[in-house]
Amino acid sequence: MTTAGVRLASVARLIPGREVTTFLAVGGAGYVVDILAFNWLRGHTGLAGADPTAAKVIAVAAAMVVTYLGNRLLTWRDRASDGGREVALFIVFNLVGLAISVAALIVSHDLLGLTSRLADNISANVVGLALGTAFRFGTYRRFVFTEESVGGLSGGLDAPPRSLLTAGESLTVDIISGSYGAGHDAAAHEIATRLAASGHVVRRWDVVDLFPLGLGRLLRRAYFAQLRTVPGSWGLLLRRLEPGSLAHRIATGIVSLPAHRVRTCVSGSDLVISTHPFASQALGRLRAAGRLDTPAVTYLTDASVHALWVHPGVDLHLALHEVTAAQARVLGGTTTLVEPLLPEACTRPATESTAQLRRRLGLPGDTDLALVVGGSLGVGELEQTALDIAATGLARPVVACGTNEVLRRRLDTQPGVVALGWRTDMPDLIRASDCVVQNAGGFTSLEALAAGVPLLSYRCLPGHGETNAAALEAAGLVPWAREQADLPGLLARAVLGTDRHPLGPSSAPDLITALSHVCAPATVLGAGR
Repeated sequence: MTTAGVRLASVARLIPGREVTTFLAVGGAGYVVDILAFNWLRGHTGLAGADPTAAKVIAVAAAMVVTYLGNRLLTWRDRASDGGREVALFIVFNLVGLAISVAALIVSHDLLGLTSRLADNISANVVGLALGTAFRFGTYRRFVFTEESVGGLSGGLDAPPRSLLTAGESLTVDIISGSYGAGHDAAAHEIATRLAASGHVVRRWDVVDLFPLGLGRLLRRAYFAQLRTVPGSWGLLLRRLEPGSLAHRIATGIVSLPAHRVRTCVSGSDLVISTHPFASQALGRLRAAGRLDTPAVTYLTDASVHALWVHPGVDLHLALHEVTAAQARVLGGTTTLVEPLLPEACTRPATESTAQLRRRLGLPGDTDLALVVGGSLGVGELEQTALDIAATGLARPVVACGTNEVLRRRLDTQPGVVALGWRTDMPDLIRASDCVVQNAGGFTSLEALAAGVPLLSYRCLPGHGETNAAALEAAGLVPWAREQADLPGLLARAVLGTDRHPLGPSSAPDLITALSHVCAPATVLGAGR
């Protein structure tokens, strides 16, 4: 074998076969997108009679998006994301690859005079692409998706354990929420309030702002649009996210993109607490790779747990009920129970009668009221729920539309329905109602249970709404009217007050006690300071 052959064989042995195979598969997908886009632009758009270079530039840009996502989420999924730097370098090296493809096309089309569509395809999509493949693979592997050393936790694994929180010691705690729903932010606020009252320094972050290139805001808009237009698709997606599946790897790869900025933000912290699945995935990936020494905790805000909530790399998952904890354990999470975190307004004794509350809130005082809630976005079949309740004659529906002004204006035209916009006095609205009808199992459900107001689930959102309803029913807390025929009986018991399931005093420890009793290696706690 020649010297060059020996060197090539040595290099080949250093590159894992899976890496090469996946890279070629991703490149093949990008190649298909490139060719299809190029020919469509050349034959069916205003670029048909123009210089083919413009069509090639657009086609390569489309393929660039496909290959970035494929290589990030599949080829080098085990390597930590470096956020904006990674994307910037990927774009730079793709521009070089674009220049190679365009240069081959220019030589063929302009210098050699080969102007047929076949000649353009061969020069751009065969010669140019072949010249750029080796360049792209080498630069991606070496400079873009870098393999950072995994040093593990400093100091030694058999050091004596310490609690996550220590009495009398002021620690710095970062809380990462996600403004994809008010319940996540509400939980983060309550955690911050309790930690600050215990003398700890608290810093808060929104995972939406930690995605590179504004992707978090784009995902938020897409999620809101999805829930309002095709809510059933969210349930379909969650059912496909079995751990280990391709869909799960892609989804967790995307939602873990904030990992680099998360690590930067929590630098110097003693403890990180997440109240949103995206933040938990980023933290878990960092912890599992040994790139974050600070212990990470997830506070599960939902009654049920889907696959994006749990990452085995997260040190602890705080659950509100054993049903929730059991689901998290099945997904590989370490769990402990904690009492629900609720605003003081939900738990303090009422100072006004129901009649006084209704007068102050401008609600009808001469009939039973059923408060209909669909989260801060006011999503789901709230209008039909209100009409179904009104049709029973058992209660007058009061619909909390949240930020959904379109729904509020539409409900204003429905006789017998009270439509409310965005409110900051939900605890008072709950106390003024005879029962609460929910479809998502979110924070408002906990507020109603804490206030001792009867609660039932109806016309639940596909996906997390249905799984939360099932978990609340399994816990013996909230009955679920699965069909319209089930509504009158459950509503009658709720209005009469015979179906109350208040939370009551919790046997689980409060947040501070729970974190003080759970231990992490001493080499972990405070290592980020």
